[in-house]
Amino acid sequence: MAKVITFGCKVNQYESQLIKENIEKDEKFISDDIVIVNSCCVTEKVEKEVEKKIRKLLKEGGKIYLTGCMIRKNVNLNLPINIVEKNFFFKFKDKIESFYGHTRAFIKIEDGCENFCSYCIIPFVRGKVKSRKEKDIIEEIKKLGENGYKEIVLTGIDLGSYGKDTGEKLPSLLEKIEEIESIKRIRLSSIEIYYIDEFFINFVKNLKKFCPHFHIPLQSGSDKILNLMGRRYTFNDYMEKIEMIKEKIKNVTFTTDIIVGFPGEKEDDFEKSCMAIEKIKFLKVHIFPYSERENTFAIKLSDKIDEKTKKERFRKILKISDISSKKVKEKFIGKKLNVLFERKKGNFWEGYSENYIPVIVNSNKDLKNEIIPVIPEKIFKNFLSGKIFNQKG
Repeated sequence: MAKVITFGCKVNQYESQLIKENIEKDEKFISDDIVIVNSCCVTEKVEKEVEKKIRKLLKEGGKIYLTGCMIRKNVNLNLPINIVEKNFFFKFKDKIESFYGHTRAFIKIEDGCENFCSYCIIPFVRGKVKSRKEKDIIEEIKKLGENGYKEIVLTGIDLGSYGKDTGEKLPSLLEKIEEIESIKRIRLSSIEIYYIDEFFINFVKNLKKFCPHFHIPLQSGSDKILNLMGRRYTFNDYMEKIEMIKEKIKNVTFTTDIIVGFPGEKEDDFEKSCMAIEKIKFLKVHIFPYSERENTFAIKLSDKIDEKTKKERFRKILKISDISSKKVKEKFIGKKLNVLFERKKGNFWEGYSENYIPVIVNSNKDLKNEIIPVIPEKIFKNFLSGKIFNQKG
């Protein structure tokens, strides 16, 4: 059977799963010599990684199919590969039934973005918001539940815009997922701050299965840079929503995205991003050195930041992020966390708590795909290490 290699976001991972389930039914892809590369173009770095992987695959022999965002961006690799749209693969199925290699299943509920942040190529690549029908999503999740998946992660290119084109609403969808007995956890992958208001916070607070974790991109702690980025909020706007969530949702954690080295980012602007991490105390920060993308507004901005400065800022903010992560985890030592275990490495089982903290326990039992209460005792590397609650001995 053809192999599928995925680059990029959770939406790409979902689409790769759908490709896998379609090609299983397609005689054209029975050969082991075929590799389908589902590409990403969000940064120059990832594009180079895709090209490097393809060159390696070509040396190994076989037939390469390239799909995904790079072909929508019309990247010309000038290599002997087959360039195809994703729809080429979706002949038999439009819903997934499994999620190979994962205990949690990602569900794409929306595609496209109309925010046009000044640094981002994705609205040009993915196009306008296109929401899936609520009934199709529910059917898909029910099937995944029947197949043993206990946690689903709702994902989209601009998740909070779900229903903008259809009139359907994210709270209504969440409410219907809550009613599916086999599903024990509902998680959001990423949502922009301007989709979060008091009504939404109160709504998810009252959902029994909603995971108290939010990935909310910040991008910069400087209002000047946020404005240049075309973000529709100030840092105070962001902070007010974070405080509101903290006040209403117990044990909530936050993760975020930060861009360093954006054109015009002075040392003072960068320091504001550092201080933002320290103030909010993020569980994890995904840090991206600014990457120029053709056809975006930001490419026209002056006052570019040199690569050496970008790297220095990346290293500095990474250290601050690591300290922040440790402080968040320390707060949960001695507190009971419900952990969905995913894999075993050596004698240790690894999994994630409801608030997305990585946890390990030493156990000889088979814990895969089980949700088990754990009492964390200490930090071990990137994990909270603990014992199963009420474990004898």
